[in-house]
Amino acid sequence: MIRHLLLLIALGNIGFGIWVMIEPRMVIDQMLEWQGSEPYSGVLSSASLGEMRAFMGGLVAMLGVVTFRALWNPAYAAWLQPMAWCYLGTALARGSSLLLDGGSYSRYTIISAAIEGGTALLLGVHSQRMLREAEQEFEEDDEEYDEEYEDEDEELA
Repeated sequence: MIRHLLLLIALGNIGFGIWVMIEPRMVIDQMLEWQGSEPYSGVLSSASLGEMRAFMGGLVAMLGVVTFRALWNPAYAAWLQPMAWCYLGTALARGSSLLLDGGSYSRYTIISAAIEGGTALLLGVHSQRMLREAEQEFEEDDEEYDEEYEDEDEELA
């Protein structure tokens, strides 16, 4: 169940990141609308669009790619822990914005913070489960290896 929720979140992040990289102006307008702000009517420089593509597009898309890659392979389970911290950081930043900016309680910000906080929790739980499974497999392999060499030592003695 957790894997499937994280898969949806990963695919959503990949899709959103690609959308931002292709149409940053449209994303800005859409986000302002979701937040209940006035439409942006100013001029955006190439540097501003580049920042939008880099941080909102590239970074968010790669959060999705790394999450997607690590979901089923225990060898990459450790990757999910820093991902959980990244999501928690964004949720806390949104929460601090609600507290510091006073009165700007947009539904968008609250929903986004809840999704990001929930994602952080799911990533942390899933990572711990996968790491525990990998550790148990390693211990079983180690026991088999020890037993094999104990048998050889007994034969030689």
